[in-house]
Amino acid sequence: MLRSLPSDEFDCHVVVPGEPPLRAELEAAGVTIHIVPMRRISTSHRFGTWLAYLGGWPFAVTRLTHLVRHLKIDVVHTNSLHSWYGWAVARFARKPHVWHAREIVVQSGAALRLERFLARRYATRVVCGSQAIADQLDPRNTVVIYDSPDPNLFSPSRAGRFRTGHGIADDVLLAGAVGRLDTWKGLDVLLDAWPRVKEAHQHAHLVIAGALVQGKERYAAELETAAGTLPDVHWLGEIDETAVADLFADLDVLVAPSTEPEPYGLSVAEALVSGTPVVATDAGGPREIIAAASADAGRLVPMGDAPLFVEALTAAIVATLDGARSTSATARAARPRLLDLEPGDMAGVLRDVARQAPPEPGATK
Repeated sequence: MLRSLPSDEFDCHVVVPGEPPLRAELEAAGVTIHIVPMRRISTSHRFGTWLAYLGGWPFAVTRLTHLVRHLKIDVVHTNSLHSWYGWAVARFARKPHVWHAREIVVQSGAALRLERFLARRYATRVVCGSQAIADQLDPRNTVVIYDSPDPNLFSPSRAGRFRTGHGIADDVLLAGAVGRLDTWKGLDVLLDAWPRVKEAHQHAHLVIAGALVQGKERYAAELETAAGTLPDVHWLGEIDETAVADLFADLDVLVAPSTEPEPYGLSVAEALVSGTPVVATDAGGPREIIAAASADAGRLVPMGDAPLFVEALTAAIVATLDGARSTSATARAARPRLLDLEPGDMAGVLRDVARQAPPEPGATK
């Protein structure tokens, strides 16, 4: 999003609770970074954690409000529906508020009701990452803007780099999954399906890449152990964006087997832009992305009980690999892009919202 904003018009400041892992990328985009301690919220947190959140909330909001006033910010932007600081900061600082909703809330009906109320009452505009996200909120102040992959980075022309770097033969069929190592991402289902896929394609390989999620380290370790017991499974852990682009160009199918509705599915869009077909769960954002893609670019698998889900996922992966028949760097590099998403006008949204409040003298934020 930040890269899409004209640097001669927007002066962007990002506030994070701790040292950001993407500091280099943020600074390269011309962003000024500020660190203000803030706590995460989760329905899985214990009572004491919630008490600590409630106790620290006023202090964080006060510091953030002072920062907004000091920097003469024109628009406060909150980058998650689950972040409950920005609406109060915008309210106290008397600034317009853009709330970026990136989640489908399935964990708690109470949380969804609260966040729907806050977004309706305290957001000038709610930017939704997919129509599936927008459908859970009030349509009166929502707009859908898809995250669009960078076509200069994600391209079929990168084929051959990943396999060469990881010792994977150029002519074996390669499946992959890329995403955070969270419990609802369905990687356990994919690992259950893999031996069945191998029965149909005995020389196929599987690559899994993803970052740890705080509090889910044990789950990730169990997944890695399970992957280590299966044939031809490569566990990469977290990799950077360039390595992800190389991986997508070298896959014959990307698998996104989420067990809950995926809010958007950026990896699905990136794989399709890279010319790689996709197998994904038929819920949330992937359904919209595949509907916008080229014909036969993806297969959608219905969610269901584990045995049925494993069976359906296996069938979809096998059918996609059947369609590939054979693979080579030359053939993969010649694949057409399977998706062409027009970038959303985030700059236009911010301009429109900024006009709804009188700017402070000299402010260009």
